Amino acid sequence: MDNEGPGRGVRGRPRSERARAAVLDAASDLLVTGGIDAVTMEAIAARAKVSKGTLYKWWPSRAHVMLESFFSLAKSTIVVDEDASLQDVLTFHLASLSDLFRDTAAGPLMGDLVAAGQADPEIRAALDDEWLRPRRQVGARLLREAVERGELDPRIDVAAAVDQLFAPVYHRLLMGHEPLDEALAATLVRQLLDGVRSARPPTPTPPAET
Repeated sequence: MDNEGPGRGVRGRPRSERARAAVLDAASDLLVTGGIDAVTMEAIAARAKVSKGTLYKWWPSRAHVMLESFFSLAKSTIVVDEDASLQDVLTFHLASLSDLFRDTAAGPLMGDLVAAGQADPEIRAALDDEWLRPRRQVGARLLREAVERGELDPRIDVAAAVDQLFAPVYHRLLMGHEPLDEALAATLVRQLLDGVRSARPPTPTPPAET
């Protein structure tokens, strides 16, 4: 076990990235192999070979460890190509999320987490902190920047637009009434942008200084 429990080590010492990675890997393994109930602080600590004190120093609950580990596996789905168009970036984000839910264990696990969050406030809070909020912040930033460039109508409700983009993916995942097919992402983005594009020409981006 490590020696980074409460009261140990130098004050202000940064967390060990090696130990942190081990904890997130342990939580991911437990989540995939045993489901939500298998992800306890005791099980995480034992598999990662760290103390429970270390876990509670870095994360407020098992749910936060679990969701951060889940999110760490999917960070590539919110990567932003700054040279791509708004439509291409949003389509990539939605397509990556659909692929993740359709083709990996992340889909069933997300369904389980959403269901568990209805009765467990810690899981619900962790879903917001570690999954929903980071993803929504990226989408909202992209839309706000597009408004500033003149691409989108300044009257757009950014929060509602983000919901319009991503909610159908979760709806299809959880309800299963329609497939998360490959065409969905492009369709959702096109239909949203067609409705909120600005009537005035966009402001050109100034050339980069050399």
